[in-house]
Amino acid sequence: MTRDEFLRFTEQTIEDVIRLAEQKCGKAFPRVYVFRWLGRAQPLITENVVESIVQRVFLDEEHIYPCVDIGVGDLLDDGSPLIVGSVAGYAPRPFGENWTGRKGPFVHIIGAPLLNRMAGRPVGASSTEGIFGYSIPDMKNLK
Repeated sequence: MTRDEFLRFTEQTIEDVIRLAEQKCGKAFPRVYVFRWLGRAQPLITENVVESIVQRVFLDEEHIYPCVDIGVGDLLDDGSPLIVGSVAGYAPRPFGENWTGRKGPFVHIIGAPLLNRMAGRPVGASSTEGIFGYSIPDMKNLK
């Protein structure tokens, strides 16, 4: 997979995880979003989000990190989605299926803070505290 193809793939993945969150929450979200890598004191990325993700995940056509959790973690005060991501510690390899059977490295997630917010419960830990709970909807499809 070329870098340009991976850029488009990443762009589509962001749309897919926003749609997944909308489906699970029963609410439409704006397509203006920000991004944050999970972990302590990671900055919000407000511009060139797709490029920032690609820079971290895609090394070259034969070396792509194979397991990257990504999804809507929460909503910002203005209602825009906070997309979060985490790269697992596996060695880079060529583009292929991830452990869920989905093509590419991205494992779609939904953040516990978002689900709690939508259910009217306390949001809980934020991604700036170093602990961040989330669900992986594809888990139910594994045999």
